[in-house]
Amino acid sequence: ALGERARPAATPAPTGTAGRHERGSGMSYLHDAAVVAWVTLASGAIGAPFAALLPTSGFRLRWALAPPLGFGLLAAATGAGYVQGVAGWVPVAALASAGLVVAAAMAIAARRHGTPSWRCALVPTGVVLAVSMVCLAPAWTGGYRFRVFQGNVYDHLHYVGTAIAYRVMDYATLTGAPVDGRLADPIASPALWFVNARGSVSMVLAVVADTVGGSAIDCAYPYMVALQLNMLFASLFVFANVLKLPRPWTFLCAAALTVGTFEQYIFDINALSQLAAQPLYLLLFGWASVAFDPGRCGRASAAVGRLALITSALTAGVLYLYPEAWAIYGAAIGVAGVVALYHSGSRPSVPVAVGGLAGGAAVGLLLCVPLWSGTGAYFVNSLSAARAFTPDWWQYFQRHLLGREDNYLELIRTGAGSPGARLGAWFSLPVEAAMAALGLFLVLPARDWPLPVALVWKVALYGLLTRLLWSTGRVLRQLWRTEPERAATRLLVGSLAGCLVPVVLLATGHAWAAGKGLAMAAPLLFALVVSPLASRGPGRRGSAAGGVIVAAHLGLGLLRPVLVTGLVVAPGLPTAAAQVEGQKARLDWDYGRLAGEISRCGGVVIDTPNPVMSSLLRLIAFESGVPWAGPKSAGWLISSSQDHFPAGWQQFNCLASADRLTPAPGQRLINLAADRVVSDFVEGRRDTLEIGVDNPSGIIRQGLPGVESTSQGPLQWAARHVSLELPNRAGAPARRLHFLLWPMPLSSREFSMRVNGSELYRGAVPNAAMSFDLEPFAAAAALKLELEADAVTRYPGDPRELGFAIRELKLCR
Repeated sequence: ALGERARPAATPAPTGTAGRHERGSGMSYLHDAAVVAWVTLASGAIGAPFAALLPTSGFRLRWALAPPLGFGLLAAATGAGYVQGVAGWVPVAALASAGLVVAAAMAIAARRHGTPSWRCALVPTGVVLAVSMVCLAPAWTGGYRFRVFQGNVYDHLHYVGTAIAYRVMDYATLTGAPVDGRLADPIASPALWFVNARGSVSMVLAVVADTVGGSAIDCAYPYMVALQLNMLFASLFVFANVLKLPRPWTFLCAAALTVGTFEQYIFDINALSQLAAQPLYLLLFGWASVAFDPGRCGRASAAVGRLALITSALTAGVLYLYPEAWAIYGAAIGVAGVVALYHSGSRPSVPVAVGGLAGGAAVGLLLCVPLWSGTGAYFVNSLSAARAFTPDWWQYFQRHLLGREDNYLELIRTGAGSPGARLGAWFSLPVEAAMAALGLFLVLPARDWPLPVALVWKVALYGLLTRLLWSTGRVLRQLWRTEPERAATRLLVGSLAGCLVPVVLLATGHAWAAGKGLAMAAPLLFALVVSPLASRGPGRRGSAAGGVIVAAHLGLGLLRPVLVTGLVVAPGLPTAAAQVEGQKARLDWDYGRLAGEISRCGGVVIDTPNPVMSSLLRLIAFESGVPWAGPKSAGWLISSSQDHFPAGWQQFNCLASADRLTPAPGQRLINLAADRVVSDFVEGRRDTLEIGVDNPSGIIRQGLPGVESTSQGPLQWAARHVSLELPNRAGAPARRLHFLLWPMPLSSREFSMRVNGSELYRGAVPNAAMSFDLEPFAAAAALKLELEADAVTRYPGDPRELGFAIRELKLCR
């Protein structure tokens, strides 16, 4: 049996306000590009004066500091401004304008030192544009079904839902008495909680949607791409100025970190706060490593000022966005400081470095005071909660760390299976876990590989891993012995300490926290991996292994637009999990079309058992200002999913459903089904509808077990009695019914057919094509077709009680 066959949905072009969301339209591409450009340019303008503070003699690619640092300041100002009742556009307008004016004044003052040639900007601009396109392309190839959320619908709809609430409601309304019943909407509840739980990333999304235009739902994907792009800028700055990679490797490694597995994983689990803060943490750690270089930031007084200003901006940004990662990067920065104290070459810079870093950290903490409950206090509370809270989410989000073919850890723990299987588990787990932790899960052998090939491949991976460890260890040893005062030494030793934090968490039984810690420490791990590429001594011979890792991450990023289409299965990324596909199955996720239809409603009743779709529709209605009603979604953990039936909901004129045939009198049906064949026929957009050997959504079917494939075409066996019910439309009703059976030996002698209880045929089982006039039923709101044989037919080896075999059952106009 073939079951339901996949077919493209035939949907009309969106109209009205939803037109810009149409998949594949130029407007959609331009809108996505506009969101990325807006976030990047606005953040760059805000951070420009801080980049201009850096001495030109001591820093390369100074401009790369501006966008991530500026975004951190924007998030801090937006979060603090929201709770003070300041409109969202005010902080971005004020900070960006001030940043441009100050940066221009600094450039004019420094003009005597010369300006770089425009040719120097060609390569960086090209890299930024290329990486932006690689990151945006999956949304365009995967369409609405992919971009509505990736692998973690809970977090994504939570971030987007709170952004919508912040966009629609100011802080006074959110916390005060209900205004026009708006606060009674359950969508406001998580937004109120999220104010005190690093909600700035959602507040900035609300500002982006207000400024660029479009819904927050549609802006979410390109907004995440802009956050991902900040990792490119941060890694360019750190790789160029701390590790001092050669220029080509600087751009290649930064691009690989940005589009590779580590950032894709965070993108896939829809962790917007982590995605936003990760570049800032890398910058903060790199900046702390540079701070101990004697004279790197200028003379003592100027150096302290530079260190304090940049540190304060980065500190405020990470605390407003994602304070949890301080556990990782605090350890790394602390160890880097200890290394600076240990080596005599960097000791003279310690007073300046400590004064600047400590002063900047103190100012950053002061900037958190307007929203202390959602920054500093949240960090303390989250650490306390993490000690007592040990969820098992790692079994879903971090399953790729336990082996691709089998759960090797479970085999080792339980001792199940044959001795050979247990030996294979002990052999496979170390290399598969290590390669997956390095972001190379996709290169692991799959279950269908021949055993000898898989064995040889794993041995080769052991060789690659050994070479990588050897070359990285050699670089660390070389730096420690010959150049201990270098910032690269402090960065790599601190990175090693930061990467050990997840190991400690795992040893204490906090598997989920350990997996999240590994994702947080991913830039540090990547810095260790690529460090041989910067080696100027014998360790450079080991750089080939690091180059392989870089190439693999770049390759995965370039494959991403293909992987999200489902044409190529990519296990190991949450996007590809069966649970995600189950959450999206059989429904149409074209939120542009849905928003256009809902915006024309006076009120909408949401009737779908799919909790993800139900939550999405609630957000669309809330952002559109359309009243909605719907029951609580079973098994849905987000608080906004509670029952919501406001006064007068019985008079709402729209019904959103994938299963209802017809709405109640006076209601308009919004079809949620991915298969739009039936609705297209009912609404007059197509003239034929096959309901016998096809199974389109919107038809109630009884007695049809499933379609089977034969060399002569599809065949649908039917039980003795079959019933099919579908809507009919007075303006474009079905006119004729065509019917044909397969010539099969049957026990039946008589066959009958009825439409809405009226008999169309009764007689011998027909052996030729038949056609019936449906004009008498043109005014009916629905057609119920019943077919019945007078006996059951059984075939040897087939347990089914069969009645007849349908070759064609088609409605026509």
